[in-house]
Amino acid sequence: MSETSGRTSRATAALLFGMGGLFFAKAVYRAMAYSAGDFYNTLPGEYARRWNPVLWNSPDLQPAIAYSNGAYLYGPTQYLTLFPIVFLDSYRSIAIALLVVYPIVLLAAWYVLWRMLAAGEPKHPIVSGAVFVTMFAFLPLAQTLIQREFEVVGFFLLIVACAAFARGRDTASGAALAALAWFKYWPVVLLGAFVVHWRWRGLAAFVVASALLLGAAHVTFGLEHFRIGETTSIVQGLLRPLGGGEKLYAVIERGAAKSDFCRQWIWGRATQAEIRWALCGVEDRRPALSAKAIFYTLIIVTGALFAWGAYRVESHGVEAALTKWAAIWELSILTIAGVAFLHAHYYYYIVFLLPLSALLYWYVTSAQPWRKTKVALWLATYVLVNALIVPTTWLTTWLKRDAMDFYLNSSLCLLGTLMLLGLVLWEFSTLPLARRSVARTAA
Repeated sequence: MSETSGRTSRATAALLFGMGGLFFAKAVYRAMAYSAGDFYNTLPGEYARRWNPVLWNSPDLQPAIAYSNGAYLYGPTQYLTLFPIVFLDSYRSIAIALLVVYPIVLLAAWYVLWRMLAAGEPKHPIVSGAVFVTMFAFLPLAQTLIQREFEVVGFFLLIVACAAFARGRDTASGAALAALAWFKYWPVVLLGAFVVHWRWRGLAAFVVASALLLGAAHVTFGLEHFRIGETTSIVQGLLRPLGGGEKLYAVIERGAAKSDFCRQWIWGRATQAEIRWALCGVEDRRPALSAKAIFYTLIIVTGALFAWGAYRVESHGVEAALTKWAAIWELSILTIAGVAFLHAHYYYYIVFLLPLSALLYWYVTSAQPWRKTKVALWLATYVLVNALIVPTTWLTTWLKRDAMDFYLNSSLCLLGTLMLLGLVLWEFSTLPLARRSVARTAA
């Protein structure tokens, strides 16, 4: 690399980092004025009554107490991790403290993600900046930070688990997945990557870490205060069509008039982003299309392609330089499926930054067939999943209606999600045929 091209590369990287920093700063600034999302309604746990009556009686937490009725609405990982907030005296104090801590957690997540992608690869300063801006310009990440959602920590745990899995450190990966799964149940699907490759050490670590975590939660809080006893009902709600699972979906008037699969669908619930909810919107607009049939077809095709790719990787193997990518694609597919096919609010899609960042790095740094087409498809996918990138306040003004409501109910997010899943499935299924070739122009 010449000195001139080196300076250009560093300047471009600095520009990309600057752009990402502006998006990050914007999210932090907005978070100063708004802080109440789903996380707010999970506080305070019953332990606050004993440990800090001032917090328990804080006026700005009374709606949350009334909502949760002293129960622990999420898993013990959240309450163990955030235990120190019980010593603060109001939700405002909690929101301020988390606005200091969570940006650090997100920067740590970017660092671990970047180190994982760049491991064993030549240095690409421009790509590092591209991954940075991709991450911090992503609206689900901004929403998660603004609302102080624990998904910030969940995303960090996912990246740690993936990085450890990609390096063959199954014990660390299994332990990280246990912590993630005992926040929300969907990460259990990620254990499939251990099962298909007979990596029992990771499964054992998951079991041991789960036992330790639940034991610590029982000693600290008492497991009877959690919804763990309702696990069966919650999982049924995740796996059943929208016509069931009232733990997750309120019983409402039937929306789509075609099938019981969509009995609980209704236009305008703009926070719902999962595939099955979006497909019911499609069915409502195009009654000839069966949401149920399309949904189960997608599950069957995704499962078959994942199984086929895992079989080929296991039986035929891949180049040593590609084993990391096989692991990343596996966990990316399971992540997309675990979130998008189940119950998901839009901010849950922060985890999509794993496959989005991995695909970007893979496309830009690897010489491969149809490379320009793949980059174009990635860009279209990112725009679609990222609420078109344009600030929602601008879109609301132009459309003269709520932009997020329009975005989620228009099937644009659905299209982006399916494109993302398709891109990762393609890379995973063709990986055994790939040969590692680093593009000289990427730097």
